[in-house]
Amino acid sequence: MPLFESGRRLCLLLEAGGTRFSVEATSVTEVAAPDPDQTSLRGVLEVQDLSVLLGGEPEPTPGMVVVLDVSPTLAVRVSSVVEVADVTRAVHFVLPSVLGDSLAALSHSAVMHKGRLYLELGADVLPHEPGIVTPPPLPTLYLFGFPPERSLVFESQGRLFGLPLPFISQVVMRGESFSALPGRGGAIAGLMPHGQVLWPLYSVPALLGGRAVAEDFLVLAEVEGRTLGLCASRVIGVYPRFEPTGNPGEFTVSGVPDPILFVDLWSMFS
Repeated sequence: MPLFESGRRLCLLLEAGGTRFSVEATSVTEVAAPDPDQTSLRGVLEVQDLSVLLGGEPEPTPGMVVVLDVSPTLAVRVSSVVEVADVTRAVHFVLPSVLGDSLAALSHSAVMHKGRLYLELGADVLPHEPGIVTPPPLPTLYLFGFPPERSLVFESQGRLFGLPLPFISQVVMRGESFSALPGRGGAIAGLMPHGQVLWPLYSVPALLGGRAVAEDFLVLAEVEGRTLGLCASRVIGVYPRFEPTGNPGEFTVSGVPDPILFVDLWSMFS
């Protein structure tokens, strides 16, 4: 039975570096286990970690090797091969522009299959040497001036943050449809489809120079026509009447013992 038939679009679904990818089946010539030395296939092809090529961490060995029909031939190690699937009728998303040019050069879209999101990866544009894939940085701007009106207070990586209610669309749990991004660095922890929209999920501590971490809760917001999510480990609640502490963007509110930091999303994304 041929791998690709008329009217079907077969893709190899795989996972590498914590990210799910979809690759056209016609671009794949072989899937196999690596040699015992973990660095080659049949003693002929050098095996490179897909996650490292995309700027991420080394893949745990042994993994699986996917041989791509490109010139020169590229053999990449992935953490697992999920399946070969027909994605013709799957829901497709265009990747948001905030992900930057480095990712756009590799992938323009994502596909939903069995409730999970896969970035569509073009084999012919994959780098043959390790590179950097990271969203462009955003300026860190704090909320100044009058105290915010009613705002949602949430916790992320042990620190409290606030977001004015007019920006908030919904608070949801991070589901299995979530997909991390390849590479490392940047303030975006990943992507998640919700309500027919693909949401980039930001980590506020990463906006301040820390590490982007995907947490259990997502505060979905709409800012200047953009949809984005903020990762949270805990949602504290909605509070009124905040008072400034004198530090940039920092406020207090009755009933919450710790100071709350507000970043100025409107200015950052306008």
